[in-house]
Amino acid sequence: MRRSAALKEPLPSPVITPSHGLARAALAVASGLALGLAFPKFDFNLLAWVALVPLLYAIDGRRLRAVFGYSLLQGFVFYLVTLYWIVIPLHTFAGVAMWIAAGPMLLLVGVEALFIGATLVSAVFVTRRLRMPLVLTLPVAWVAIEWLRTFFPIGFPWNFIGYTAYRNLGLIQFAEITGVYGVSALIVLFNAVVYTVIAAPGRAHTLKIRSLSVLTVLMVAAMVFSGLRISQLQHQKYDGSLKVAMVQGDIPQSIKWNPNFLPSSFKVYVDQTMKASRDHPDVIVWPEAAAAFYFQPRDLYPPQLATDAEYRAKLLQLARDAHTPLLFGAPALRFGRNEIDSYNRAYLVSADGQVVDYYDKIDLAPFAEYVPFRQLFGFFVHKVVVGLGEFVPGTRQTLFNIKGAELAVLICYEGIFPDLSRNAVDHGADVLVNITNDAWYGNSSAPYQLLAMSALRSVETHTPMVRVANTGISAIIQPDGRITARTDLFTRGTEIRTVQWRHGRTIYCVVGDVFAQACFGLTIIGLMLAMANPRHPQGADVLHDPDLLSANSWH
Repeated sequence: MRRSAALKEPLPSPVITPSHGLARAALAVASGLALGLAFPKFDFNLLAWVALVPLLYAIDGRRLRAVFGYSLLQGFVFYLVTLYWIVIPLHTFAGVAMWIAAGPMLLLVGVEALFIGATLVSAVFVTRRLRMPLVLTLPVAWVAIEWLRTFFPIGFPWNFIGYTAYRNLGLIQFAEITGVYGVSALIVLFNAVVYTVIAAPGRAHTLKIRSLSVLTVLMVAAMVFSGLRISQLQHQKYDGSLKVAMVQGDIPQSIKWNPNFLPSSFKVYVDQTMKASRDHPDVIVWPEAAAAFYFQPRDLYPPQLATDAEYRAKLLQLARDAHTPLLFGAPALRFGRNEIDSYNRAYLVSADGQVVDYYDKIDLAPFAEYVPFRQLFGFFVHKVVVGLGEFVPGTRQTLFNIKGAELAVLICYEGIFPDLSRNAVDHGADVLVNITNDAWYGNSSAPYQLLAMSALRSVETHTPMVRVANTGISAIIQPDGRITARTDLFTRGTEIRTVQWRHGRTIYCVVGDVFAQACFGLTIIGLMLAMANPRHPQGADVLHDPDLLSANSWH
């Protein structure tokens, strides 16, 4: 036959015969479920290290069209498991019918699943055309696509596979060099090596030995480096400390913006603040939009916002009464000639009741603070925006100085963007403060996922993070990623802790996403070389090409 004549050795038989399409689909679904369960709040973290193996079995010996299809299915299941909570704010708080609310969620799940499909197609294409082992192509392609997700098409870098290891402090400290992307690469490499060892033909003995050797060296190096770094951080001298009071008001989202409940909601924060002030903290931190009224930098309000002006005065007086600076979240307005802009803002008010400075949220949450693809949604989008509101992004990173410590604020899901934290620390931030309102998501996985992703920001930058949430989870994250002072969901109270900080920058702070960008560049180069390379017999690797990757291998 044509194929056997073209090869010096017979092709290895696929583990699953080509006729078993349902079995392959089941493997893809199992892979997506396993990867989804590796993330919080399920937290079966070890599943991430083998979750991709069923998918690799499913695409073994398949044409690129099938590779894309099975990978898309895996990605869809994975993101459905981890992003289902998007329906909650749209249905519960925006008043959108459940079946309509599922639309934006499924759209986002589908878009994110496309990235999984693109990753596997890229890796398999380069593997087959250039006869490169999958243990090289898959980790590189995976990181490349994860990095791409941070800004394209809507900037939603949610649940990189590296975040599943957030509790494994003895392994992930090398993220101070590569960012979370390096952790992702290691986990994907582990999956690829496991599959290669299990599924590669006997003639690939050398590939198996080399793959296992490289993986072993990297795992040992990561653990040794992490152990040394944790020990160093524990014994390294601090440059300063800050006594922080974290107020968790636990205001239900259903009443938060109801003006009838504003007096009682505001009183919760007044009482907690005055109580905390007795312990003389250096700063009292409220969550995102804890001040549920428009707080303007200056006392300039139109007549229709007279109530907001009154509460602004009360908040400034509260700072004076507490004799303590207040760092809090509040919406704000900017009046232009022809339009009014809304901002999700964080303010610092001094102990004498003066507005020191403010920070406007830069990376807004899709479908919650703005609606992507507005022209595609038409009337439906307008109804969602009425329910949730729409904001304008800020343009500058503000540093708030408190007792010599420079604080950088990340509002809500800005904590999932590695470059925001890195830029803040690179410009002098000593402490990261993440204020958030996770009441939107109920008792879903979202608050737990946000906390896990935030933990990697501290590892990458060796900078402590103070995380203050309306309904939880509030916590202090240490420079090595340890989560301390953690509160429960839907509890009211104040945690007062001392945060110790150091000056300095990690390699990641200096070089940024060079590792991820290098992976992206290598992926592009590999694809270009693969497209230019004529088809040929594959080498001793798995995931063989049934058509020797002919021009119509998609058909």
